[in-house]
Amino acid sequence: MKSLLEPCIALAEQAGKAILAIYDLDDIGQQEKVDHTPVTKADLAANEVLVAGLQSLAPDIPIMSEETPIPPLSQRQAWSRYWLLDPMDGTGEFILKSGDFAVNIALVENNKPVLGVIHWPTKGVTYFAAEGYGAFKRKNGHDKAISVAKPDNLTLAVSRRQKIEAVSCFIKTQFDTIPLGSCSLKACIVAEGKADFFMRIGPTGEWDTGASQVIVEQAGGSIVDAEFNPLSYNQRETTENPDFIVMGHPEWDWSNLIKPHHRG
Repeated sequence: MKSLLEPCIALAEQAGKAILAIYDLDDIGQQEKVDHTPVTKADLAANEVLVAGLQSLAPDIPIMSEETPIPPLSQRQAWSRYWLLDPMDGTGEFILKSGDFAVNIALVENNKPVLGVIHWPTKGVTYFAAEGYGAFKRKNGHDKAISVAKPDNLTLAVSRRQKIEAVSCFIKTQFDTIPLGSCSLKACIVAEGKADFFMRIGPTGEWDTGASQVIVEQAGGSIVDAEFNPLSYNQRETTENPDFIVMGHPEWDWSNLIKPHHRG
C-alpha cells in the first residue's frame, strides 16, 4: 500500500497543476451535467491526468471517477479493488474562486477504502493515509502525522454556502464553526484536529468520501451515515451517498450530541 502512496500523491499534485492552469482563465468551460451539478474544463483536465496516470501505474485496477460513465453494478461487483476518484471536489468553489477545492484519489479493496490522497492545489497541501499506516499532512515537502483533536470546545466544520440551519437542527449542544468549501477538505480539517465534526446534508457521491474515510479513520475518527451506520462502497446500483457525519475523537459522545435522521 505504501508503495502506491507516493505515485498517487504525485498524480494528485499533477492534477492540481492542471486545475490551477485553468483557474484564472476567462473561460473555464462551465457546463451543467445531467444531474444539474456543474462541471468545468478543470474537472475534465484533472480527470484526464488521473486516469492516464493510474492506468499507467496499475493497468489491472479498474477506475471509477465522477467524470466518467459509471458501469452498471453487475459489472462492478466483480471488482475486488478499484480506484475511486473525484478529480475536483468543490467545483462550485472553483467557480466562485474561493480556493477551497481538492483532488481526491482513493483505492477501495473489498468494498472498503484502504488508501486516500486529498490534494489542496491553492494551498500546496496534501493529506494522505493508508490502512495501518497512519494519516499525514504534507506541506513544502515536509510530512506531519495528523490526528483528531481531544475533546475541548466542540467545533463544527461548515459549508461556506449552505445555511447553518441545515445542520444545526440536528445538533443537541452548543458549538463553534469553521467555514470551508469542499466536502473532503472539511473532513481533512477534522482529521488534523482543527474541527471536531462535519455533517453533510445533501447529495454527494461515493467519490466524495472514499479518500476522506481512510484519512479520517487513520487519524482516529470515523465517517458514518446520518443514522450512524457504515457507508457502503460499490454495493448499490446508485453511487449516491446518504447524508453523512465525519466524527473526530471517539471520546465525544456523538450519539447524544447529534440527532440521527433519514433523508427523504
